[in-house]
Amino acid sequence: MRVLRHRGPAAVALVLVVAVSACTGSPPGHNGAPDSAGSGGGKVIQEFADAWPAPEVANLRGIVDQPEVAAHDIAAHVAALGITKTTVRPLGDLSCSSSSCREHATVTHQLAGAGSWSYQTLITSTLNQGQWLVHWTPGTFNPDLTELTTLAIHRVLPARAPILDRSGAALTPERAIVRIGVQPSLVLPATYTGLAAVLQIDIASLQEQVKAAQPNWFVPVIDLRRGSYLQLKARLDQVPGIVVDTAKRALAPTAGWGRAVLGTVGPATADALTEAGPDTLPTDEVGLSGLQLAYQRSLAGTPGVTIDLVDKSSGGVLNHVLSKHPVAGQPLTTTLDIQAQTAAEQAVAQATDTTAVVVVKASTGEVLAAANAPGPTSYNTAFVGQYAPGSTFKVVSALSLIEHGVVTPQRRVQCPDTTVVDGKQFTNYELGITGPNPTFADAFAASCNTTMVGFAHDLAGGELARTASQLGLGAHWHLGLDAYSGSVPADGDLVSRAADMIGQGTVEASPLAMAMVAAAVDSGVSRTPTLLPDLLPGKRLSQLDPTVDDDVQSMMRLVVTQGTGTTVDLPGLPVYAKTGTAEFAEGNHTGTNAWMIGYRGDLAFAVLVANGTSGAHDAGPIVDSLLNRLPTALYG
Repeated sequence: MRVLRHRGPAAVALVLVVAVSACTGSPPGHNGAPDSAGSGGGKVIQEFADAWPAPEVANLRGIVDQPEVAAHDIAAHVAALGITKTTVRPLGDLSCSSSSCREHATVTHQLAGAGSWSYQTLITSTLNQGQWLVHWTPGTFNPDLTELTTLAIHRVLPARAPILDRSGAALTPERAIVRIGVQPSLVLPATYTGLAAVLQIDIASLQEQVKAAQPNWFVPVIDLRRGSYLQLKARLDQVPGIVVDTAKRALAPTAGWGRAVLGTVGPATADALTEAGPDTLPTDEVGLSGLQLAYQRSLAGTPGVTIDLVDKSSGGVLNHVLSKHPVAGQPLTTTLDIQAQTAAEQAVAQATDTTAVVVVKASTGEVLAAANAPGPTSYNTAFVGQYAPGSTFKVVSALSLIEHGVVTPQRRVQCPDTTVVDGKQFTNYELGITGPNPTFADAFAASCNTTMVGFAHDLAGGELARTASQLGLGAHWHLGLDAYSGSVPADGDLVSRAADMIGQGTVEASPLAMAMVAAAVDSGVSRTPTLLPDLLPGKRLSQLDPTVDDDVQSMMRLVVTQGTGTTVDLPGLPVYAKTGTAEFAEGNHTGTNAWMIGYRGDLAFAVLVANGTSGAHDAGPIVDSLLNRLPTALYG
């Protein structure tokens, strides 16, 4: 646990919520004094309760006998204790004599980053030269205070809970880090220029934080793994105003490992503070992205706090007037598998363009791995990328054509180099990709565009969309993180539908969505994906026709044994796949993205390589690396 001593942020505007307690007739405990005396003494106590949350001298004048002293004392405690809001509620037990009144009140303070603190205090008013005034003493603020004592706050943060893999192993155990910060009183202009040169940080943001901090505060700049710090240490030592501290942080094995899904933890930003809730201070480290951000409150736990009664002269602690123990955060269990994630990370380690790999357990829809490159990157292309899936979508189109009785895998078809659909020309990726008189399965294995678009007129506008929906594309997901399940419109236009059938046109999907398509073909059941099994379990969507599914499975195997996916025809457990190359407009020319989806045993996968030339050339080697690295036990 880390113990932070709050040094008093600037007091913010305080809001009053007061239950008015009128003093009429003979209140409880009244000693028989005239009603006018009790009424005057009780009224000024109520006025003081109303004024306390905004303790300006002007607000207390005519209410308190020492308005300057009272305003100073309250403001000093507000600053020292980090009080952000105060409410005062008189309890109605007013007791008066001819010259004084007494009434208890419940005082509730909201403490910055530490919840609330409530206690009862006694407020006394006296009649002085015909005027009722509240008599201020240190004990009015808190009954434990005297002229010789003051209050000090200590805030304790619990250790951050880990994110766990499917077996309960910590994906983000606590690891040693080095915290780089600055002390405002030591900062010089050279501090900012030096940090910009060494760390490439946002100097403007840091300058604002320094301005808002107290002179001796630690203002965090960046947290570094120890190895990274040692590489920069000599240069950082030359920057004035730098303060270095050591700590522990919930970290993945490397800076890029699972980063887009697991997220990062670091010095709080304005947006992260909003998400983190009222128990967080700007000096805290919070989740900044991914699951660390989405589940910040449960992972971080609740800070503990003590408020001590301190002897002013010696500084010794005389008593604890408040003591709240920290509440540990709750570990977050995921479906990720450490070994599968490591295999995915290693498979994309050399990527130079945007690349994403997803591995799911086909029989359950559990996400075992999601890697994004080049890294480290917090953008989760694997989940939220919206790309035309290219020829990998032919899995959907083929299933739809077979299901609607248009073709069988054995039917003889044509695969011309070019064809025209309603005035629009479609071409294959190269000439002569099949032999003469191929079967539909042969054309599928060779990824023949012209064969597929030639059947566009045999499907009604909504039939392809309904098949896509049956396979889970466009389904409503509850994953715990943003994710895109795809879009396949019910296109009535023949040319558009032809383009859709080869994964172009208006069809879009994420790598995760296409992995779920492969998983549905593998298991015979479509599902929504699962990442957080205890919180947001996935659900079963549709049972595929077993005969149709068998046909599609056999064609995906043919892709690997004799078609465009032979680069992943590995020994051992058979691999089933479909390659894809999707075109996209880029300025005045056309770019391409490379895809491969498929399954092996109970593991389904999808790989996307942005700017790749073909699925076989660019996605295939990544699939090869992935499948060879995945533990045999996971294939189930």
